Amino acid sequence: MCGRQNGCGLRTRLITNPITLEPEMAALKKEVLPAIIASDQAGLDEMLDRIKEFAGNIMLDLMDGKLVGASSLDFPMKLPKGPRYQFHVMAVDPIQRLKDAPDEIDTVVLQAETLDEIGDAIDAAREKKVKLFIALNPETPVSVLEPYLDRLDGVLIMSVHPGQYGAKFLPEQLEKVREVRARSETITIEVDGGMNDATMGAAVEAGANQIASGSYIMKSGDPEAAYESLRALF
Repeated sequence: MCGRQNGCGLRTRLITNPITLEPEMAALKKEVLPAIIASDQAGLDEMLDRIKEFAGNIMLDLMDGKLVGASSLDFPMKLPKGPRYQFHVMAVDPIQRLKDAPDEIDTVVLQAETLDEIGDAIDAAREKKVKLFIALNPETPVSVLEPYLDRLDGVLIMSVHPGQYGAKFLPEQLEKVREVRARSETITIEVDGGMNDATMGAAVEAGANQIASGSYIMKSGDPEAAYESLRALF
């Protein structure tokens, strides 16, 4: 197992001054992804109807109720064509879930903590012809990814303990964004958890070029306005 390694001892501070990006970093595509949690197809359809006209990339959070306490999207999904979809798998059988992902999925995100060998996940993603991101929970250090960074399409840094909308933002996790960006100027780095108009700027300054946001967008009275308020922070 990549391991639930505790006590990483990471300390950080939020950067308040603007940073100057290298040309490679500036060229990375910057995206905000609304994140969906739903218990059935009707709930998924309702949420998609709220965002699919303006969101070009949408995160779908699968939770099996075993890896984390909550359950979401743990059924054969039907997805409309149009947006790109990122499938974040929080389940005890991650590679099988990758293999069974709907054809509309563009990118699969697997948790490092659930994989015996990250290389096997990379091989499965290549066979499936999807992009692969590896996600790190707060207790998992960046070092587990170092042998694989040049073979991954992206890294997702969890800035909350996963499992529900509205979990507490953990700003110290942005140190991992800086660590990954220091190792690669070209890899996509996504931050997921507690992202809103007050927290996203720090994630971008740390080096993230994708932001997933759940409750701030999906629970808003005007999801498109909330989405655009985050896009403006890139």
